[in-house]
Amino acid sequence: MVIDGFSYAVISTATTTTVKSTAGMLHSITVNSKGTVASSITIYNALTATGTPIAIIDSLNLYGTFSFDVYFNTGLTIVTTGTVAPNVTVSYR
Repeated sequence: MVIDGFSYAVISTATTTTVKSTAGMLHSITVNSKGTVASSITIYNALTATGTPIAIIDSLNLYGTFSFDVYFNTGLTIVTTGTVAPNVTVSYR
């Protein structure tokens, strides 16, 4: 039996990461550990950090799993910031 699951990416530095470069679905973002000083996670339906974000998570104060289950038609790019960046797991298809 084959079960359709999600792919994942772990991001642990302050960086811009193109997680997927084609259309797909964002399932969830898990903040495994919070960042420090101006720590945030910005999620874009784009191949770069441009346009209107899907969401912005305050990873200085919040942690846990944030469910989205939304489709993106261009790509999935995540920007993580902070003096110490949050450790994040992105689940997607």
